[in-house]
Amino acid sequence: MPDLRRTTPVAALLPALTLLLAACGGEEVGAKPELPTETPALWNPCDALDAAFVKEQFGVDATEHAGTPTKPECRFTPVDSASGEAVVTSNYLLFPGSLEDAWKTMGQQPDADVRTPEIAGADDARVVVSATDEQLYVTGFVQNGDLIQQVDVVDPAPYDDGRIVRGVEATLTLLSAHASDSGVGS
Repeated sequence: MPDLRRTTPVAALLPALTLLLAACGGEEVGAKPELPTETPALWNPCDALDAAFVKEQFGVDATEHAGTPTKPECRFTPVDSASGEAVVTSNYLLFPGSLEDAWKTMGQQPDADVRTPEIAGADDARVVVSATDEQLYVTGFVQNGDLIQQVDVVDPAPYDDGRIVRGVEATLTLLSAHASDSGVGS
């Protein structure tokens, strides 16, 4: 299997290279090569997460939505949309710097409740908790090499903030282990 971390940037440059070469003179250059129309995903967070895990960690009977191969977002929504239960979403990005470098560009509020849990196998992790009377918002980030994975949970009141934060940390741990096991982000 090709290393998509290396082939994806090359595939993204092929259209520009083709245009550059085509503009280099009047010689016949032949038929254009078949180029990918979409960038393939490295993996989908749903490869590691499932509805049983979401039920165990967050207490939500959820339906899994795995996104698409080019938009690998994993989302879990309550089976009963009127239940007022949490929605859990996970995605990722490849970032050549550290989570600390990325963190500086995110524009966090100075008074944000930011926690730095120890996540097994991870280079770094952050959890941001924001509670209002109506909802709880918890976002977690975990870095494995150049892979930064994100988990978002939105839980309407009444919510159990301790359980949700523990669930986000467990999700980050599972995603980190999956990234390590699959070699993504190395």
